[in-house]
Amino acid sequence: MTLHLVPLDCPSCGSALHGEGLDTIFFCDHCGDAATLDEDGLQMIESSALLPAPGRSAREWRPAWLVEANVTVSERLRYRGRRSEDWQEHRVFVLPAFAIPLEDLTRISRALSEVAGETGEVPREPIHGGTLALEDAVTLIRHIVIGDEVRKSDKLATLEVEIDVTASRLVAIPFEPTNAGLRCSITGVTVRIGKELG
Repeated sequence: MTLHLVPLDCPSCGSALHGEGLDTIFFCDHCGDAATLDEDGLQMIESSALLPAPGRSAREWRPAWLVEANVTVSERLRYRGRRSEDWQEHRVFVLPAFAIPLEDLTRISRALSEVAGETGEVPREPIHGGTLALEDAVTLIRHIVIGDEVRKSDKLATLEVEIDVTASRLVAIPFEPTNAGLRCSITGVTVRIGKELG
């Protein structure tokens, strides 16, 4: 195994990128551009910010993936072998890319994917904690779609889910710190982080 050091300088403007110990997603504090770190070094990724809902503010920003995908559900069989209609639709998912419990991640991803609206320029302030790879975000999308199908009123036996990603980018999402964790300034959903996990 060969070890090589990668300079954490913004590929766009050359400024130093800042992050936390396990970060693989970086937003430049200077120019706002984003990059991911992989085996080949830093890779530029299109980026923007999701703006807070009217009347809400952003005191902290965190990274997320915005993924556009064609979702296909097929071979959906109900209890006793009755087949349901297959369906396909183009959907947009917003998936936080920082460490939070799976239950919170699923809940806020569903909420953000339903209401995420206006985008703007990435704020020029620290956006840290990005550890979720795009491949893992797609796995979470599959988890959300299957969960939605299971919650339907019929008794599901089996199904097949195909996620065909058509576009992806990194987005900064706004939060307000609370005693319980971070409250999303778009959805109002609170997620637990750090010491709140225990």
